[in-house]
Parts: sequence; structure tokens; C-alpha cells
Amino acid sequence: MPIPKRTSKLVIAALALSTLLSAGTVAHGFDPEKVFKPNEKPRSVFRFGFRAWKKGNMADALGAFRYGAEMNDLASQWKLAHMLQAGTGVERNHYAAYKWYAKIADQFIDHAPKRGERGLVSHAVVSLGLYSLTGIKGTAVKANPRRAEDHFYRAAALYHDPVAQYQLGKLYRHGKLGVKQPRSAARWLGLAAKKGHPYAQAELGEMLFYGEGIRRKPVRGLVYLTRAAAGSALTGDERRIRKARKEAFAEATDEERSAAEKLFKRFKKRLKAPIRAFGFESQQLNPDAIEISE
Repeated sequence: MPIPKRTSKLVIAALALSTLLSAGTVAHGFDPEKVFKPNEKPRSVFRFGFRAWKKGNMADALGAFRYGAEMNDLASQWKLAHMLQAGTGVERNHYAAYKWYAKIADQFIDHAPKRGERGLVSHAVVSLGLYSLTGIKGTAVKANPRRAEDHFYRAAALYHDPVAQYQLGKLYRHGKLGVKQPRSAARWLGLAAKKGHPYAQAELGEMLFYGEGIRRKPVRGLVYLTRAAAGSALTGDERRIRKARKEAFAEATDEERSAAEKLFKRFKKRLKAPIRAFGFESQQLNPDAIEISE
């Protein structure tokens, strides 16, 4: 049965409206054609979005970042993905964030990003690893620890990302890939721990104190646990680390406790600044706390 012309036009109009809504243009009341010049540079688009974001105007920020992302601007793509991941100014959508992170990562398969782009690319790759660990409910992204390992290894080895190094160490320590690999775990945890990652310090501290698959070094383990407890206070999730430190100190000898306390005091004196979380976001430090429900 043929469709009347008037009905056909309504269907086409509805489809067009649906496309615009899915792109976020109409939904957020942002029309890039009214804001930007026809040949606007991607960097200018990002700056507009960033200024709007700083002012709390999330509708304009989101619209600008979407527009910049479609222009293949890396910074806009990352900011859009991060807003979708965190639910900042927009309904949280992990699957949409995953797809933008994947687009970022795929651009640098055959060549390295510029120096100023490495942090964005590394964060995108780590995020893909975290999503691969848990999967995203109701989507094609299923839990796949092996795929997560690939993402983490890429970010850890190429970009020296401490979050990726920590995640690799945790995979190997707890046998998430089928068998425990304590030496590999200690190596990657050690790299992240030296950069000040408190959860890596805690995991490595436990391994060293108890001699978990590696040579036991109780004093060094206590020092790492103490450093972790001091650093984790800035992340808002220090309970588990402080409990691990308390248990280790309870089992340690008086000599081990005394030596560890002396070493930690010497370590604090060498620092030019107080112990801090080194700028990590709490979700990056402890991604296990991220709720992925979409």
C-alpha cells in the first residue's frame, strides 16, 4: 500500500529530528552554525567549549565539544568522552564514552601522538582497559581481561602511565588472566609506586612484607604501606590501605617497625613538597569504585 505524500514528509521530518537529537544539537539547544564561522579552527571551538565549561554553561560546552569532536579535534573528543563518562553536564553514557575513547586510541595505532597529546591518548587507552575489565551492561562491550591487558600494556609501556602500570600489576598479582605472575606484578606496581600511585604502593607493600611470590623485604614493605596510607588520605578512600598497613605493622617485629619508621622519616625529609596524590583523579586511582551500569 503506497504511503501518502503528507505522511511520508512527516516520517522524513521525524527521522531528521531524531538524528539531530541523537547528535545532541537540538537536545542541548546549541547550534554551531550560529556560534562559529564556517571555517572556524578546531582549536577555537575547543577554547569556546572550555570557557563555557569553566563558567558552568554545560549545554554550550557539550555542544562545542561535540562540534569539535566531529571536526576530529583530539582535545574536544577527549573532553566530550570524559563528560559522558563522568556524567558532567550530560546524562552519563559509558558506551558513548567508550566509542569516543576508541576513536582517539585508533588514531595512534601506527604513529605516536605529539608530546602535548600523550596524556589525552594515554587516558583514553586506560579508560578502554577499565571498560574491558568490567564490560558495559547492555552493550557489545563485554568483560574481557585479555583485551584489558592489551590496553593497559600499551599505555604502560608507550606512555609510562602509572594508572595503567598499576592495573597491569593488579592483574598479574591476583591472577585475573588465569595464573598469578608475582614478579611481573611487582615490576609494574613498582613503576607506578615510584610515581606516587598510593594503591600501587599498597599492593607492592603487601607483596614485599609477606614475601608474596617474591623475596620478602618486610621493612621496605612497611615503608611502601606507610607511603600509601599518607597518599591515599587525599583520594578519600584510605580505609582499605590503612587497614592493610595496620595488619602488617601488627605482624612486624619491633626491629622492623623501628627501621621502617626511620626510613619513612628520611624519605619525607627528601621531599620538596608534602606527600600528595600526584594529580590523579580518584576514579583513576581506584577505578574499582566506578559504577558501570549502562
